[in-house]
Amino acid sequence: MKAIPADLAEQARSVVIEVAATERLAAVFHRSLARRAAAALSETERPLVEELVRGARRLPPATVHSVYKGGAPEAGLTELTRRLTEAGTPGPTEVYTGRTDPPWLRDGFQEVLRSLNWGEEEAGTVVVDLPDDVRTALGLARQALAGCWPEAWAEHNTLVRYLVFARGPLRSATVQSTYGTVYAEVEEASDPLRMYELLLHETAHHSLALREQFTHFIANPEAVGTHALRPDPRPLRGVLHAAFVMCRIAEGFRRYLDVHPRGGPLDGCPVEERRRFALDSLNDALTLLDDTARWTDDGRALRVSMGACLAREGVPS
Repeated sequence: MKAIPADLAEQARSVVIEVAATERLAAVFHRSLARRAAAALSETERPLVEELVRGARRLPPATVHSVYKGGAPEAGLTELTRRLTEAGTPGPTEVYTGRTDPPWLRDGFQEVLRSLNWGEEEAGTVVVDLPDDVRTALGLARQALAGCWPEAWAEHNTLVRYLVFARGPLRSATVQSTYGTVYAEVEEASDPLRMYELLLHETAHHSLALREQFTHFIANPEAVGTHALRPDPRPLRGVLHAAFVMCRIAEGFRRYLDVHPRGGPLDGCPVEERRRFALDSLNDALTLLDDTARWTDDGRALRVSMGACLAREGVPS
């Protein structure tokens, strides 16, 4: 657990997006990982990257993976210097188009498949040449998000480095060991509405996972319950993530409809239907958490913040 600067504590226990605070929280997190990566260098090499470590803002997934997986350092001084230099000037989120076999990508994708009870190595394949309909859907979804919720768009580009598309038994997923990477099934992503929801959904997982580096929200996170995203019994931490995600999705659709009551990039899509589903799912998840979770002080603050999403719609929470 990392110490949180006092002026960032409010952002850490709220579902609301404050862009500057998010950027600072992300930088604190990535610098802590950068220090761990640099610790694998020799004593004579570490001073050569100290300034780059202090300037890290978003590490590439390869470095995140090497830190979380431990073992022998994957990158020597030259490669780590390159990665830390990249980490100091992060660009916007990109579709991954590189090699399909680097260790971080292979391990991250297999971790996703294992979490869905698919252990076979050949259960899925990474796609680096996107079909035209996926490119179109992604363009429309990005246009919609940037236009109706600039803060969420900024958060997405701050936290997510790569969108990795794949064919296989998944919809979309994020794993901590390759933080900064979103994995998405290519056919699932061919519809603009699903793509818009995917961007909100997986960025929300990144956002809450970032907050969890600084505080605990539930005192009994391993107790189990069910929720709309995963009907099989899951730890309450997963239910909390579902609530956070559904709050962000409902807000994203509300803002879209405010800007585009008719037409817009998602014209013809059942936006209102998905908004209602998100609100109902949020309500269900919060009800389960209230019945089962032992909230910490920061958890109660986050619960109030998520409940405000329902209150705006006149739903008791």
